[in-house]
Amino acid sequence: MHQHRVILSSAAAAADSPQARRRGAARARLVPFVGVVLGVGLLASACSGGGATDKGTASTDPSGSGPAAADTHDEHEGQHTNTVDVGPLALFAADYWSVVQPSEGLTQVRAGGCPESEACPSFDVLNGDPVADVDTTQAYVPEGAFCPGTGKFTVGASTETSKLDVEIDGQPATLTRFELSCVDASGAEQMTVEQMQWFVPDSPNGPTLIADRWAFEGLEQRLYAATWATASA
Repeated sequence: MHQHRVILSSAAAAADSPQARRRGAARARLVPFVGVVLGVGLLASACSGGGATDKGTASTDPSGSGPAAADTHDEHEGQHTNTVDVGPLALFAADYWSVVQPSEGLTQVRAGGCPESEACPSFDVLNGDPVADVDTTQAYVPEGAFCPGTGKFTVGASTETSKLDVEIDGQPATLTRFELSCVDASGAEQMTVEQMQWFVPDSPNGPTLIADRWAFEGLEQRLYAATWATASA
């Protein structure tokens, strides 16, 4: 079992945050007899507490077990400028993000306050050697991952629905959208959800894959506003 090293958390991490609501709830196609509530229902059960704002700050915990210090770039006037390293990327983070590193080359952003045993809203960032073990042309679904929602449905088949050439901090990337079939224990499809997946083959820090099946609010814009963290020597 990997011991998670918490990199970022905030006082609002346990919030039932509107920013953590899953946009995919609107685009998930449910089989008529299934009443699964996505996004806000899950966050209500997984996270508790007060509200949170869209872009938060981070403080320093010398022990290394709490929030990480955020970098501030004052030249970007008129906007929140606190960034946090999420794997190889420096991203503008929302307050409810909790960033952990389950293993070398894998960073996960979770909705803060959600128990690890639950199907928590999260997205994954793979960098370097772990990317070589992944077929980047297919939907990345790690072992034990669940579809969004409270039913703990597993991912069955996946279908590519679109592909687009994009850039992340000047580096060519591909954004691929997949439709995931979510099945119950008998293998019957209960719903479908969309997974967004960015692949950067030649970033300054090595190949990078970002996969989000929970439709984190604003993630696409945050990625396009991100910068690459300093590559290791």
